[in-house]
Amino acid sequence: MSHEPPQWGARFPDRDQLRAETRCLAECVRDQLLALIPGDQIRGIYLTGSAVKAWDSPLDYVPEVSDGDIHVSFRDESSWRKHLDTVPGALEVQAAIEACFESRRPRALHRPRPQLLVLNKLMAERKGFVYSPQSTVVVLHGEDYPKDDYGDPDTIRRHNAADLVERAEFVQQVPLLAVDRPWTYSRDLLSQLTWRIPPVGPLALHLSGLDTKHVWTLNRTQATAALHDVGLASLANPYRSFYLSAWDYVLSGFTDTTACRTAILAGTQVLTEGADLGQQWLNDNPSIG
Repeated sequence: MSHEPPQWGARFPDRDQLRAETRCLAECVRDQLLALIPGDQIRGIYLTGSAVKAWDSPLDYVPEVSDGDIHVSFRDESSWRKHLDTVPGALEVQAAIEACFESRRPRALHRPRPQLLVLNKLMAERKGFVYSPQSTVVVLHGEDYPKDDYGDPDTIRRHNAADLVERAEFVQQVPLLAVDRPWTYSRDLLSQLTWRIPPVGPLALHLSGLDTKHVWTLNRTQATAALHDVGLASLANPYRSFYLSAWDYVLSGFTDTTACRTAILAGTQVLTEGADLGQQWLNDNPSIG
């Protein structure tokens, strides 16, 4: 398989318009949150992840497959639970975001997929959580995004390794989830992989010894090249295949179910290979962290 990054050629939609639409979606999320929640209860709203990083090739963003990661930080625990942790409240926000985007982008090339994460909840539940590098974050509202301390990389690596092992547990569910999802129903299963796959590249690179902050600033084009550079072609190849097959599925109008199945298979290979790397690191470093 070629190590050269795929080119963003004529078969792909205009990337500048796609990026503008992802930013519009993030602004809609911000505006609707602020319309429904008193602003003084929100510490900050942030756009991060692939929506912010450079798109050097089609690996870096796949419409309606890649997530637009939006982080919200509340000043206290009760605020987010009151406004977002109820079914009526969540559906109200969802409807408002939908209406906002359709109003601002009536002829959009795609409808970006948002992923809204409450930082308060994330920090409480995910042991070893570290903030994204500030260079990969756009402040949409409020205070600056917190600056993390990456001064104990081996402890972070132990959490990374455990994360990789845990992510692969989903692979055991895939056969029975896949067998009765022909036609467009397979899209449901693909959507369950979209948030599990992206971090595997940076997590594996960190376990290989690369700098913590550096690996989280890489886009997927760069991460895929770096995986080859450190001898992890067995992960780089399905990582690349997952996104390119997802593009084939998107460009077919979500009708090419062979492309969808290829993406699902590649995604399970990414998770399995990542888990093997994570378990090997834990076995080799029993006293760290």
